[in-house]
Amino acid sequence: MSIVGIGSETFLYVNGISTTHALQLADDILLLPINTELQFDNVSRLIPSDIDYSVAVLCAPNISSQLRVTSKNEETLGVVAWNAQWDCLLLGALFNCEVMCNLQCDKPIEKVSDATYFYVTNYAFHGVLKNVYVLTEDDESWLNQHYHIARSLLDSDIYLTAVHAMASYRWHSIPRVQLAILWSGIEALFNVSTEISFRISLYIAKFLSEQDDVVASEVFTKVRKLYNARSSAVHGGKIKGDLDTLVFESAQILNRLIRRCAESGQLPDVNKLIFNCI
Repeated sequence: MSIVGIGSETFLYVNGISTTHALQLADDILLLPINTELQFDNVSRLIPSDIDYSVAVLCAPNISSQLRVTSKNEETLGVVAWNAQWDCLLLGALFNCEVMCNLQCDKPIEKVSDATYFYVTNYAFHGVLKNVYVLTEDDESWLNQHYHIARSLLDSDIYLTAVHAMASYRWHSIPRVQLAILWSGIEALFNVSTEISFRISLYIAKFLSEQDDVVASEVFTKVRKLYNARSSAVHGGKIKGDLDTLVFESAQILNRLIRRCAESGQLPDVNKLIFNCI
């Protein structure tokens, strides 16, 4: 993967998520809608190789939004643009979808005919996304209120692990591996080393229930079943239930945990959760 820093502004063309309004993700990163399809003929002259041309042809029709990245100088622009790829992963984790930036240009899509450079940033097959998550008004409101908190939590290796597991589990085609990845993200948030099945189910139930005992009971039962499936998946045992359903439900749990952390402004505090269980 490669990102360039030229000038004080650059655009990352994004697959996988769509917005109808400009959303400020950080002081120097703006998620923008696209109002027209990429006119590929306008930038084909700028593509340096046949391989890049092939990747761009695959990605271009599925661009659904764009990130405007700004900085005071070229040196820091490259760094900010590189780190903006984490914003794609974070958006994917928050909305349980795949988000990837595959192309970089010095102009927004609407002005691509004036571009002076056009580069491929991602050569991985999982970067070619056709499914698009369309942000609703409620989603945009949630982002305006909580995204900056979620972004700040990425400074923690624990939250970083959870987000990356959530954002990347679909890159693997085997459900057992997907379960293992999802649960590595879930377990990272709680750091349970003894009586794992019971404790992690109890802590997740308390963290997600907001003191509602009925909800907590339902979550506890579901999580314990899913954790048992995770254990069978990791150790090669026979798994009860449909694997795809188990992956889907595990992803829902991790997604809820990641969002709950952002909404509460903190990572799970096991000591407090233990006290709430007494």
